[in-house]
Parts: sequence; structure tokens; C-alpha cells
Amino acid sequence: MPCRSRPHYIVTGVPGITRQTPNWSLRLTVLSGILFLSGCSLINQTQDPVEIVPQEPVAVPAPVEPVAPPPVPTPDTSRVLILLSDDVPSYVQIAEKISQLGPQHDYLTVNLDRKVSLSVGHRKQVATFKPDRIVAIGLNAARAGQSYNDIPMVFCQVFNFEDHELLSQTSDGVKLLPPFSLQFELWKELSPELRTAGIITGAGQKSLVEEIRTAADEHNIELLTRTVESDKEALFTFKRMTPKIQGFLLLPDNRVLSPRVLRDMVSYSKKHGTQIVVFNPKLLQLGADISFSSSNADIADTVLRIIDIAPERKPARPSRMTALTTLRAVISPEVAQKLDAQTAEKLARYLDSELPDHE
Repeated sequence: MPCRSRPHYIVTGVPGITRQTPNWSLRLTVLSGILFLSGCSLINQTQDPVEIVPQEPVAVPAPVEPVAPPPVPTPDTSRVLILLSDDVPSYVQIAEKISQLGPQHDYLTVNLDRKVSLSVGHRKQVATFKPDRIVAIGLNAARAGQSYNDIPMVFCQVFNFEDHELLSQTSDGVKLLPPFSLQFELWKELSPELRTAGIITGAGQKSLVEEIRTAADEHNIELLTRTVESDKEALFTFKRMTPKIQGFLLLPDNRVLSPRVLRDMVSYSKKHGTQIVVFNPKLLQLGADISFSSSNADIADTVLRIIDIAPERKPARPSRMTALTTLRAVISPEVAQKLDAQTAEKLARYLDSELPDHE
């Protein structure tokens, strides 16, 4: 079996339960010590003089001029325009992370306030700034960025990118959700009995469904999938699927998942003992069991890796959606209470607050 690096989890918990390693960032502290050695020789002046015998001078080699190391190339500075669909905290945090992790670039951040195009004032700012890269955070930002089709763009925090034809020869994307292989791996750690799971999507998600199915197969989980056209149909289909599955993975498809239907799904799953995995930890307040979401630092790092690729080194290909590498997980109090001692101990390295004590 090929060797692969151990996946990284960022696991947090709800109040009174779980934990956090990074929300989202990993910090490496390098501790250095400097040791100073000193000494002194004391000569007792009352002792007899010591005879010093002259010696032949020792040849001292001529000093060698140090060779200067070759200069380390520094990345070219790019002017990066960051478009925010709105000033929601997660979008703002991603923008801040990008500037922190990529200080070699110059940045101009523009908040669209939920509009799908830039105002006249914003366009003047952009024209003066003359960006050579665009980062669009959220759907409206990505749609606005399309008007600058001669400037390479990377968009993130968008689920239904295909509906708006966001991918192009000059536009790349970062996936919204963390790797499904990691999601199923940790889900199985939390619920070893999991054998069947279900998902419901709107139209046009064939590639996503295949990606999820491949990840489920890796962990011996049978995946039941359905495609629907409305939130009412989603709820009806969910109720019909529930007797056939042990867990349900909700996807952030607002075309078929309204807040009301989401609440009804969670309520129905509770009555029938079906686990619900959601894509935002805030949804645990509705009664969901587990949340798997992405890390803002991971999103920012992935965006920077894409924009730092020189155009001449980019392969001739249709643009792609780049996968994230980490996972942020939050579990409900009910899930935490059900963990046995062995599983709790196994997961302890991912948690920064205590799980319930096990006798």
C-alpha cells in the first residue's frame, strides 16, 4: 500500500465538550538558546618570575576572503485585488490570512456589500491600483471578478460555481469543502459502526457526487445519492432515504436546502436515530451531530499557492478546482458523551478541551 502523509485534523467542540487545535492555524515556535562562555586567569604576583623561552614564530596562513553566497531570489511582487462578497467574518478572516501569509504582494481589498458588480468609485480604485491578480471570496465577488477577464482570478467560498461558469482559462477555484476522504475517515473514528450514508444534491453536481462516492468507498461506506430540484423535494427524499442509511452528509446547496427544510431534516433525523453531518459548526445548534468545515488558513494558503504560480509555468489546461488539505471538525455534546474511552483517547491529540470522563 502506498505511503501517504497523515492527514491533519483541526477538531474543536461545542461549549463544555470539545476542543481546538487550530481553528484554524498551526503555530510552530522555534526556541533558540545562546550560551556565553567566559573565563579569566589570575596571576599571583608574589610567585617567582616565570621564565619565558622564546619560540620560533608560527606561520599564519593568509586570511581567506569569504565567498558571498549567491543571492536568494525573492518572489516578484504582485498587485492583488481581493474582492469580498460581504464583510462576513469568515470572508474577512480569509482576506487577512492571505495578506499575512503572502506579504510579498501588494493588496487592495474591496467589499461589494452583497452586490454583483463594483461601484464607480471601486472601479476607479481598481484602475489606479492596476492589479495583476484577483482573489474573489464568495459568489458575488467571483461574478464581479469575471468582468476583468484579462486578469488571472482565483475564487473561493463558492459551491455552485458551475451554474455561473466561473472556471475559465484565466480563472481557477479553491474547493469550498475539506477533502471528503478526511471527512469519512474522522466520521468513522467517531462512529465506527457507520456503514451507510446518504447525500442529496441539486442538478449539475455529477463530478462532486463521484468525488464523494470515491471517498466513501475508501472507508467501506456505501453511499446513497439523490438529485432533487427543490427544497420540498429534498425534504421528501430525505425522509424516504432515512430508513436505508445510518448517517446523512448535508451539502451547502442553497438551491435545495432552505433554513426551514434544514431544521426539519435535523428534527426528523433525531427521531429516527440518523446522524447528521453539516458543513458549518453553527448548525450544531439545530441539533446536528458533527460539523466538517474548512480552515481559513488552509483556504488562504491554497489561494496563494495558485496565484504564485508564474503564468508561463501553468500547464495548458482548462482551469480546475484545487482541493484543500485540512479539516476542521466540531462534535456535539451527544456525540462526545457516546465516545468510549479507547476512542476518546485516540482522538485526544486532536482536541484542546476535555471530553467527558470515562470510568
